[in-house]
Amino acid sequence: MEIDERPGALILSGGKTPTTDYFLKPYLAAKGYAVSQLDGSCEPMASAFDAQRCGMVVISRYASGCWFAALERLRRQGAKLVYFMDDDLFDLAALQGLPWRYRWKILSRAWMHRTRLLRLCDEFWVSTPYLAEKYARFDPVLLGPLPSVLTLAQKPTVRVCYHGTASHPREIDWLLPVIEQVQARSEAIHFELFGGRAVAKRFGGLPRVSVLHPMAWPNYLAYTASHRCDIALAPLLPGAFNAARGPIKFYDYTRMGAAGLYSDVVPYRGFVRDGVDGLLLDNDPERWIEAILALALDAEKRAALAAAARQRLLDVMHTGSQ
Repeated sequence: MEIDERPGALILSGGKTPTTDYFLKPYLAAKGYAVSQLDGSCEPMASAFDAQRCGMVVISRYASGCWFAALERLRRQGAKLVYFMDDDLFDLAALQGLPWRYRWKILSRAWMHRTRLLRLCDEFWVSTPYLAEKYARFDPVLLGPLPSVLTLAQKPTVRVCYHGTASHPREIDWLLPVIEQVQARSEAIHFELFGGRAVAKRFGGLPRVSVLHPMAWPNYLAYTASHRCDIALAPLLPGAFNAARGPIKFYDYTRMGAAGLYSDVVPYRGFVRDGVDGLLLDNDPERWIEAILALALDAEKRAALAAAARQRLLDVMHTGSQ
């Protein structure tokens, strides 16, 4: 195994962010560093204290109080400490008008620690000429955003959607482990669903999942007329309210050019022609996981299902009968 001889630079950040990916990682890589990253919101691990592996530590925006002892130890071991700021986080006046939650985040993680950060760090980096001029007394280094393989990447993606409304809470609960397993087994799938704050919070930690705010019908009609999806999901669980539902999702999903996966229950059973203009599935999560993954790999089958569904609706429109 080849050993990386480059000096190490550790980015301390609250997760992967635009700040790390547009500014810090490409800048440090261009300077010849082997870049690694730790979550600064978590307790520091002893493995982060190797000054040979970690010759530079860049604190991105925020520093949790639990990290200061570890940072001081790294500095004593010879590591260079840098603080990077890409918003005006040290001036209370600049925070006026921001939402309170966002202000509190800045206050508690940056502004309250500003004196300690500036005393501890060897260098002060900023992202704009405005910040460089405002904080000129700290002799800042000005960084601009840089392109990288990561931020320029255009990966082929299979878009999978579930457009259930707030009347489908059980289906949303049912889909959560399905989406978790699909995303754990494929990096080529992006999910899209509708929901409010609670849904966004539940699904927000999953990779490649977008939660859209619910739309009124005119906006939804316009959105789905121009928005394309590859696969669309319509799970339906047994229940008194669901017993009265019709096959409207077939029309919505066909409008988006999607291949539809439907629960093998009324109203889809007897309406969707299984394997012709959609797929009918038992309400077994594993069955749905396998079907999504298989269909994601089969562009020809997706196209055939979507084309048959569209042709069916065109024929209905012309003849006036199913």
